[in-house]
Amino acid sequence: MAATTASRIAAVARRWFGIGQLRPEQEEAIGAVLDGRDTLVVLPTGFGKSLVYQIPALLLERPTVVVSPLIALMRDQERSLRSRGVPVARLDSTLRAESRRQVIARIRKGGRMILLTTPETLQSVDARPAIAEARPALMCIDEAHCISEWGHDFRPAYLRLGREREALGIPTVLALTATATPRVRRDIATRLGMVEPALVIAPPHRPNLRFAAHHAEGGLKIELAGRLIRTLPRPAIVYCATTRAVDEIHRALQRARIPSARYHGAMGTEERRIAQRKFMRGGHRLVMVATSAFGMGIDKPDIRTILHFQVPGSLEQYVQEAGRAGRDGRPSDCVLLFDPADLGIQEFLQRTSRPRASQLRRLTEALAAWAEEKRPVSPKDLALSAAVPVSTCRSLAGELEQLGLVEVDHEARLVARVAPDELRAAAGDLAARFETLRREDQRRLLAIADYALTEDCRSAFIRRWFGEPDAPACGRCDRCRARAVALSGWAEKAL
Repeated sequence: MAATTASRIAAVARRWFGIGQLRPEQEEAIGAVLDGRDTLVVLPTGFGKSLVYQIPALLLERPTVVVSPLIALMRDQERSLRSRGVPVARLDSTLRAESRRQVIARIRKGGRMILLTTPETLQSVDARPAIAEARPALMCIDEAHCISEWGHDFRPAYLRLGREREALGIPTVLALTATATPRVRRDIATRLGMVEPALVIAPPHRPNLRFAAHHAEGGLKIELAGRLIRTLPRPAIVYCATTRAVDEIHRALQRARIPSARYHGAMGTEERRIAQRKFMRGGHRLVMVATSAFGMGIDKPDIRTILHFQVPGSLEQYVQEAGRAGRDGRPSDCVLLFDPADLGIQEFLQRTSRPRASQLRRLTEALAAWAEEKRPVSPKDLALSAAVPVSTCRSLAGELEQLGLVEVDHEARLVARVAPDELRAAAGDLAARFETLRREDQRRLLAIADYALTEDCRSAFIRRWFGEPDAPACGRCDRCRARAVALSGWAEKAL
């Protein structure tokens, strides 16, 4: 990176964000983006990934489009950037008609700005022409693991982003995530159409995090969780796999007069918003009990403990959630309670979240029937024809579009691009792919069990999973501490 570029980056970091020194990984990634290179960045939670697009956006002359999976996260980012005087706009489904028209008018003007949006809004009939007219210089994909079918939080709406980038003529793409195995990194690069991307990767290791796991089953686990919640530092998050577990633990904490809140998808929107606000602004003793719905965008720097009452679905998900602890750099605890029975809960959740081969066959048959009539079909009508949920229909349609079998017209309707018989034949190939994904889900779930039961350093175990073969021991996890105590006792006996 040229000295002049480095000095410009440093000047923007100081002026707009009050940062005197960027991390080497941030500097490398920002330099690659400003050089016009497609860039894939994997940095642990708390490493300041957002600066990797924010600083270039203030140096580029044309807009930077930032695609995010969460509207709540975009609202927080918009508020923060606006408070610093950064030119920013947010475009999503929650805007009222007049506000939406104003934002689109601002986009059409082009120039230097950050546009925060969702994958769905990026593809909407009013947003796309305005964005194309503004000729963005950079597209940033936040939480980029969502684009990969091998990632732990796959989002079908992300599948079209590579084509959208091409259609909009955006020259440079930046992908950001905290967790990506080598396979996920390759998938992200392929789906986004990256050309010889710059890879900036830091190990998923933060020295202030103390990892631990306990093998506890049934009632013993509940008893152990109670002791840990009372003794471990707070604020804390207790993650559960089911809404029932969240409600039960929350009631138990209330009976014990421990300040707490709860958060899960079965609660109303306003109830969830109040609970999140209470946790983010609340006192230092609060415990949030939540499912993974309380996830991305939780930017509270002083979380002291993350306790997983039930295992998550993958090691990637565990690292993402545990990484919300200690973002202020102070020592924090990440504890997993392992009960083999909990693996069955995750297996059930995975079965219900992945489309089934029978649903695929019904959908392709229904789509072929619409194609034979030479008629486009909306996802809602196709879902009704195929007797599948609309969400499943959108997911499967995204897969078919990725394979070039269908396309979406200007009215967001699905149109077959191949003959009906070819569409039906594709169902068999996709069904085999779903079986591969099912086996991958199982492999990732078994990795959680291996992590819980390993005798090795837990940090080293995680780093090897993410592609670092010779990861050193951390010296801080429960395994390392137990080994140090054993060695100390052996040394005393030897003397």
